Amino acid sequence: MTDKPQLPAIRQQVTELVLAGSPEHAEEAINDTAEKFGDLAVVEVLSGLEPQVASLHLSSFDGGKMSLATLLIPPQAWAESLAYFAATWDEDWIEDEPEVLAESLFAHIHGMLFGTDDEERRAELLNAALATDWGTTAFAVLFSTAAEEIIEIANDIHNLGAHRSGSTTSDHDVIPMALEIARTNEEGWDRILFDIFPDWKPGENELHAASEEESDDDMEDEESRESEFAMGRSTKELLLRLRKQVPSKAATPAKKGARPSLGEDIFS
Repeated sequence: MTDKPQLPAIRQQVTELVLAGSPEHAEEAINDTAEKFGDLAVVEVLSGLEPQVASLHLSSFDGGKMSLATLLIPPQAWAESLAYFAATWDEDWIEDEPEVLAESLFAHIHGMLFGTDDEERRAELLNAALATDWGTTAFAVLFSTAAEEIIEIANDIHNLGAHRSGSTTSDHDVIPMALEIARTNEEGWDRILFDIFPDWKPGENELHAASEEESDDDMEDEESRESEFAMGRSTKELLLRLRKQVPSKAATPAKKGARPSLGEDIFS
């Protein structure tokens, strides 16, 4: 049985260790809690962490360094913590190292979703994250790194439906994640596509991947065909968008059915 009077002290200990830059020691405290009081006590400790603290801790681990916190944090608590993942980024870093940041974000999210074979937990994690603006944008960042492949899948899903799609000419790492989302949360999948391609009108124009190397003349040509193509946001643009969604106070979930928005209470 959980010894609840001790949990606030454990939660405080974990928080202090994380903020002191000692994720390994914080993880040791979480493991000790599991041994003494069981997994449910760990779940309760993790659910009570401030989301920015949970984000700092979880971002220290990925698919190569799994943690008990990664395996046991409640889906809603993870979704709230994801809002703060980009808090340490600055615009210069995003400008200079967009691929590195996208890879770091992918390692975190992939580790969370595919750390176990529990399909029910994976669906709960996806649904919780996709109920938020920042979760939608985080997935958009990942998929923008394989925009051509995502366009192929999007067209296939549009024509055949999510559960009849799955073949692709690419073995890019984001593809299994994209298919998992499309089959688990169709509305969330659509919101991600609209985050990458804000001007897309299904049936009226086609998706077109943005390129970081396109010249001004290329862009002018694309603008002249804007009625035919929905231009995608680049990874860099989506990273900046995600950075602007870091809350300056308690985060609130997105309205169901709404396209992602920056909100009113963000860091400038």
